[in-house]
Amino acid sequence: MRFDGGRVTAGAYMRHLGALFLAENWLWLVLPVAVCAVLAIWVDVRFVIVAMMVVLMVLPMLLALLYFYYGFSPEARWSIMEKQVDLTDEGLALTFTDERMKKHVIPWDNVLNIIEKDDAWLLMLGGGRRYTCLMLPSSVINPDVAQRLRELVAQAH
Repeated sequence: MRFDGGRVTAGAYMRHLGALFLAENWLWLVLPVAVCAVLAIWVDVRFVIVAMMVVLMVLPMLLALLYFYYGFSPEARWSIMEKQVDLTDEGLALTFTDERMKKHVIPWDNVLNIIEKDDAWLLMLGGGRRYTCLMLPSSVINPDVAQRLRELVAQAH
């Protein structure tokens, strides 16, 4: 089954990736600020300054790391480029409209999960990195393609 894979914008890709990161790691981001708030109440008000340093220095560094580590990955490039997607028995075959790009096949056992959002489908990929995904716009996923994708991912696991 072949369909137009479309493309997602770089901003949409990073927005969804950042939301995944924050949903799984929110406690580690809130905990230092909460500890500093408690210490500011019980010990010294200057811990508010430490909490502001955590928020204004550490959080942007974490987001920059997320941007450089995942934003420049091959999967991010595949997501933002125009492509045709073939659902084969071996996996997802990506054929790009840009002639400089090679054809890529993502095996079905490498697709760990499908996350459906309003504007995009996130095909979570294995391979060592935690937030690696191929993103397809929801507008290109018709009900037949959606059903076939779910079946093929379920068969692989």
